[in-house]
Amino acid sequence: MSDKSKIGDFVFKPRARIIKTIGEELISNDNVAVIELVKNSYDAGSSIVDITFEGVIEEKKEGRKRKKYIDRSNSSIIIYDEGKGMDFSTIESAWMEPATNFKKKGENQNSNRKFTGEKGIGRFASAKLASRLELVTRQENGEEIVVRFNWDDFSDEDNYLENIRVNWEIRQPIEIKKSGTILKLIDLNNDWDEDKIRELRVTLSRLLNPIVPTEDFLISVNIPDDLDNNLDGTIERPETLNKPDYYIRGTITENGQPESLRFYSKIKGSEETLVFTEKDFLLKDPPRTSLAGEFSFEFRIWNRDSENIKKLSEETNSSVKNVRADLDNLAGISIYRDNVRVLPYGNQNNDWARLDIRRVNNPTLRLSNNQIVGYISIGLESNPLLKDQSNREGIVEGQALEDVKELIKLILNEVEQRRYSERPRENERSVSQESLFEKFSLRSLSTLVKDKIPENKQIIEAVEKKDVEIKESVTKIQEVISRYRRLTTLGQLIDAVVHDGGNYLNKIDLQAHLITKALKKPEINKDELSEHVANIQNLRKDFAQLFRRIEPFGGRKRGRPKNIVLEDVIRNQFMLYHIDLERLNISYEISDTKNSITIDEAELGIIFMNLIQNSIYWLENIETERKIMVQIDRPDAKELSVIFSDSGPGIKDGTESTVFEPYFSTKPDGIGLGLSIVGELISEYNGEFMLVNNGLLDGATFKIIFRYRI
Repeated sequence: MSDKSKIGDFVFKPRARIIKTIGEELISNDNVAVIELVKNSYDAGSSIVDITFEGVIEEKKEGRKRKKYIDRSNSSIIIYDEGKGMDFSTIESAWMEPATNFKKKGENQNSNRKFTGEKGIGRFASAKLASRLELVTRQENGEEIVVRFNWDDFSDEDNYLENIRVNWEIRQPIEIKKSGTILKLIDLNNDWDEDKIRELRVTLSRLLNPIVPTEDFLISVNIPDDLDNNLDGTIERPETLNKPDYYIRGTITENGQPESLRFYSKIKGSEETLVFTEKDFLLKDPPRTSLAGEFSFEFRIWNRDSENIKKLSEETNSSVKNVRADLDNLAGISIYRDNVRVLPYGNQNNDWARLDIRRVNNPTLRLSNNQIVGYISIGLESNPLLKDQSNREGIVEGQALEDVKELIKLILNEVEQRRYSERPRENERSVSQESLFEKFSLRSLSTLVKDKIPENKQIIEAVEKKDVEIKESVTKIQEVISRYRRLTTLGQLIDAVVHDGGNYLNKIDLQAHLITKALKKPEINKDELSEHVANIQNLRKDFAQLFRRIEPFGGRKRGRPKNIVLEDVIRNQFMLYHIDLERLNISYEISDTKNSITIDEAELGIIFMNLIQNSIYWLENIETERKIMVQIDRPDAKELSVIFSDSGPGIKDGTESTVFEPYFSTKPDGIGLGLSIVGELISEYNGEFMLVNNGLLDGATFKIIFRYRI
C-alpha cells in the first residue's frame, strides 16, 4: 500500500426519478397538483386562468347510482393563463432548474402580487397529473416557445437526470395571441368524475380569499357537455357568505394583542368596536409572548339550526339544501399567505384549530368548525416563523403555529360570550338560588288536591305516594351525581398527588440509602440510624396527610353530612394547590377562626376547589400582587357566611348575570360548569351563592351563605 494519501471530491449525480418523486410523492392528490399550477399563473400576473377538461365521458355504477367521469385514457387538462409568459432564458434557467431561487431574486419580484411559491418545485405537480406535458409560452411581442416533457422518461431508475433530453421549439405565434402560458397535461394518470371536479371547484373557490375576493384574478373551469353543467364556468363566491349571523374582524399585532376589532351581530343589527387590555389576550400554558407575528383576520359565523338556515335561504333566494352546501363547502378557518391560500387549512373536515373538541366539551357555548367561514392573513415577511412544509401542504409545526391556534380561541371566545348572551331565555332562575332537584316534587300538586277535593282520599294517597317515590329517586340520582363529582375532582388532583407523592418517595429512598450506607460501616452508629428512621417516620406522616386530604373525593356514595371545621377543609384545599400557588407567587389568607358546619366534606371541598382553581387561572393574568382572601363570619347560630375574594381582573363587564349558568365560561377553553356546580351544591344545603361588589380585594368576590345545617 502506498504511503501517499489521496484527496479529491465528489459531486451529486441525481437520478432522473427525482423529478417524478417531487411531482408524485410531495403532492398528495390531483386537486393539490392543479392548485400548484394555478398558483404559477397567479404569480405570472395573469388576470384569469382557464382550466379545461377534454376527453371521453364514461359511466360506471356505484351502488344504485351511475356516475359519469372523464376516462383518463386519451384525456387532457389544459391550463391557460394570460400572464407575462416566459422567454427562452427563463425556461432554461428557471423551469429547467429544480429548486430554483428565481422567484426570490429582487429583479423578478412582482410589484403587484407577492409570489405564492419560492421553493421552485410547484411546476413538477404536472407529473402527478399526467404522463406528458406540453408547455407553450409567449411574452408580449415575442415568439412562441414550446417545450415537451415526457414524465415517463424520468421513471428509469438506472438513468441520471443529466441524461434526460427535453425537446423545445421556437416558432411564430400560433396558440397565444398576446402573452401567457398554456400547460397541456396529456394522458392523465387518473379519472376525473363529477364529485372530484366539484371538489376541485370548491378548493379553487378558496384559493384566493372568498371573504375579501381578489377582483384581478378570475378562475374558470370548463368541462365536457355531458357532465353536470353546474360545474362549468367562472368560480364565484355564494351570496350566503354575505349574510352571517355574526362576524368579528381585526388585527393581531406582533406582540399578540388585538387591534381595531369590530364585532357584528345580526340580532342587534349593528357593528361595535371591541376594546381590550393586555390581560384579556394572554397566551397561557405556559404564559408566553406570541411568536406568530402580526396577522389580520375575519371570522363569519352562522347559527346552523333549521329555523335560521330557512331564514337565510329566503334572504338569499336559494334553497335550504344549497345554503347548507355553501356553508359545508366553505366552512373552516383558512390561512392565506400574501393573499393565496395555504393548504390544507380550511379543507372540509380539517379542524386544525381543534374547535370541534371545544364544542364537544361545551356544546351550549362553543362554536364548531362548520359554523365558521374565516381567514387568517399572514405574509412571508411579516410571519417568518410560519414556514411552509416541503410538501406544500401545511405550515411547519412549532410554537408560532400553536400561538395562532390559541389566539383563534381567544378571538372566538369573545364572539361566543356575546352570542350566548343573545340566546332566547324563558323563565330562567339562577342555579345559585334554586336546586335543580326542587322541581322534582309534587308538593304543590298535593296541596292543591287536598284543598280542592279533600274528600277523595284515593287521589290524595296516590299523589302522596308518587311524591315519595320521586323523592327516593331524586336521592339516588343525587348519590350518582355526587360520586361522579368526586371522581371528576379526584382526576383534577392527580397532578398534585403525583408531584407531592413523588417527592415523599424520593426522600424516603434517600433515607433508606443512608441507612444502608451506615450499616456497611465497620462501626454502626445507633444515633445516626435512629435519626434516619425518625426522618422516614415523619415523611410517612406527611405522606399519610396527603392521602387524608384527597380521601373525601373517593368514589364512594354520598354519605350523611358530618360536623367538620370549615377553616380546616378550606386550608386543605389550598394545600393541594401549593405547587401552582408557589409557582405564581400567590399568597392566601384564611380567617383565624374555627367554625363547625354540618356538610359532606367532599362536597365542601369541591366548592372551594372550584373557587381556588378559578382564582389561580385569572391571577396568572396580572402582574401586580396576587392574593386570595377567605373571610368567615357567623352572625348567628343558624347562618354562616364566607367571603372568597381575589386580586385578579374580576368578573368581565356584562357577564355578571351569566357566570353562574351551566356551560357559560369566559375562559377560551372553559367548560363552564365550575361555578354552576358550586351554586348547585350550596343550594342543596339551603344556602346562597352570589357575586359581591366592593369585595375584600379588587378582583372577583363571591359570597356563600350556609343555613340551618351548621
